[in-house]
Amino acid sequence: MTLRRLREAPGSRCFVCAPGNPRGLAVPLWYDDADGHVEATVRFDELHCGAPTYVHSGLAMAVLAEAMAWAVVTTTGRIAITLASSTDFHRPLRVDVPYLARAEIGEVTGADVSASAVFRADTEVLATATATFRVISEKTAARLRARVGRPQGTSSNLP
Repeated sequence: MTLRRLREAPGSRCFVCAPGNPRGLAVPLWYDDADGHVEATVRFDELHCGAPTYVHSGLAMAVLAEAMAWAVVTTTGRIAITLASSTDFHRPLRVDVPYLARAEIGEVTGADVSASAVFRADTEVLATATATFRVISEKTAARLRARVGRPQGTSSNLP
């Protein structure tokens, strides 16, 4: 397994993964070049609660969604947007416990890509997620890059 750190474009404000967002989670994501999965180790704290001592489910879903999105973007080399997603919680996540989020792509049908993700504590599965993403055109991607002021060729893992 060869893990490579994924990095947002300079100036990114992504709530889940950008270290430059002071209100975000700043979750470091890693890509395994050998088998094409994305993973992250996450430890939520008391500021991430829904009910006391339990992680807010929306934050857990955001991490799984981000991992799936990066799996799609990194594997296809193209920016993609979420069309649909679903998450099932098998057990609640607790604060101050390290979890492994892992995501990979599934079927590619034209511009649509399916992905799945899981939250684990050791070998126990706590949450599973699936999503369908649409790879956007290069013209739309260029327009998005221009809106955030990122020139072509800027170093990052984003296409």
